[in-house]
Amino acid sequence: MAPHVDMRHWVPYSEVAGTARLTLAEFRANLMKFPRSGVLIAIGRMSTIFDFGPEANTVASDEAIARWVPELFPPPLVTRVLALANQGRVVFFQGQLRYLAAEVMRLPKADTEDDTYFPDVLLGPLLLCAAEMLYTPQLSVADDLDKMASLVAMFLPVYEIDSLVEPFMLFTRFYIFLTICIPRLPLHLRTFDPFVEFEKAFGFPLKRYYLFVFAVMMHGNMQRNKEMRGGALGDTLARAWFKHTNLTNAQLDQLFDAVSFTLARLPDTKKPIGFADFEFLRDNPCFRHNGELYCLDYEFAVAKLESGVIWRVRSALPDKKRHAYFSFWGNAFEEYVEWLFEQYANKDQNVFHRSPQLDGTPLCDAIVVCGTTAVLIEAKLGTCAASVRYSGDYMKMRAFLEGHLVAGTDRNVGVQQLVRAINKIAEAKKEDLPACLQGVKKIIPLIITRDDIGSSWMTNGYLNARFQEHRRHKAWKRFTVPPLVSMSIATLERGLSWLRKVSLSDILEQRIRDDRGMSKPFEAASSYISRGTRHTRKHLDVLDVLTEEMAKEFEMENVMNEPSAI
Repeated sequence: MAPHVDMRHWVPYSEVAGTARLTLAEFRANLMKFPRSGVLIAIGRMSTIFDFGPEANTVASDEAIARWVPELFPPPLVTRVLALANQGRVVFFQGQLRYLAAEVMRLPKADTEDDTYFPDVLLGPLLLCAAEMLYTPQLSVADDLDKMASLVAMFLPVYEIDSLVEPFMLFTRFYIFLTICIPRLPLHLRTFDPFVEFEKAFGFPLKRYYLFVFAVMMHGNMQRNKEMRGGALGDTLARAWFKHTNLTNAQLDQLFDAVSFTLARLPDTKKPIGFADFEFLRDNPCFRHNGELYCLDYEFAVAKLESGVIWRVRSALPDKKRHAYFSFWGNAFEEYVEWLFEQYANKDQNVFHRSPQLDGTPLCDAIVVCGTTAVLIEAKLGTCAASVRYSGDYMKMRAFLEGHLVAGTDRNVGVQQLVRAINKIAEAKKEDLPACLQGVKKIIPLIITRDDIGSSWMTNGYLNARFQEHRRHKAWKRFTVPPLVSMSIATLERGLSWLRKVSLSDILEQRIRDDRGMSKPFEAASSYISRGTRHTRKHLDVLDVLTEEMAKEFEMENVMNEPSAI
């Protein structure tokens, strides 16, 4: 049986204070009363105190709520907030801090912006006000596919806010892309050298950058492992933390600039795409103030390795090379999927075949044969752009789904590629099929996305609806063909421990049985997939090697062992 889905609602300020809901204009007017630097530093502090980031923590624990509600709210509100918390309502969560940081960045310059202190007792109401802004009404549409696209558009930002992904996996995954997957690619597919392109765009080596991002990750873990503390904390990644390394001040300036912003270096105020538009924060997850670095969002900071290499480098490339650059990373992504099965899957129950062909033409990106069942895989790197994913616009979302996961533009992708593959298999004589398919009786089509969208609410429902439209019942009668399944690569990573014990087809079939409408997030319809990542020993082995590499490259042993420097 799949786990019960516990839908917990967060607490808005109006409910606690007994007032009307704030408008966005009122929220911004209140926010302008406070110093920007003080609010931003407080956000970094709260991110550490509430342990957001590591182990996919996005909601404060009961212990943290009991400890901090009396500190962060005026006395008249404390009892009400604790009562709602005892009812299972969410009081503090990562999305509040992201929204608050994003809105502070959009404020115009004010006379009182430069103050590193912000009163604790004002933080609680401000966070609940931010929660009140994280909402958009659902649109009413008639067409069934439009309804599904509307639900994808509405719930994808919420799915991201309560992210199930452990940041260490985001970092490690891309590090594996760089150091394992790309070197394994055939020479004709290694059309770019990320190390060369990165240094052209940034002016310093990629190795120094990924080791620095890893240092930020380790520093954040160390801060969160300390006991919770009261008072005005200064949880910074200061220059002093690197004083025993071989990094020069000029090198640190380059590295700090690559992941941070200052109040003097903010973009012109612009209207956000939607309530979860955190793109500037995602690109600049640290606040640099008075020479120190305050990490506002641990997950975004750790993900800077990927965003820096892919998106920043892409923007530096000539237009004519950008499509080829994404194709290159698409090949690296497919290689990573193969690496996961190599390292974790039980080979007796999961036989992986990369780029299978029939009649000299590719069928799909991969096939995993599980006994008499073949799972046909399309691995899609394409990311849903911020202008779509945060817009709440079902027409934009439907266009994205169609163009990237259903039909494509200049070639078959996703759904249609899988339909084409099944058609070819069904039309071929048994003896003409690849050996791996000759004993197959069931075919499960699967789309794996790099983006979270593959596992989010209603995405699978939409893709399967389009798959069913192309289904050829008579032509496919030789095989049992269940509904199409979609998942994100992060979902597959969270199920790696089970691939040692069961087949991929077992995991997919349970997801189908427990959610016939294919509307729930994958995790909500599967007992095989849990929050966070467990038993990923091969990934941890990679991090062990990286830790040694960082200590050696930065001459960092003293920093790692000196508590006073952390």
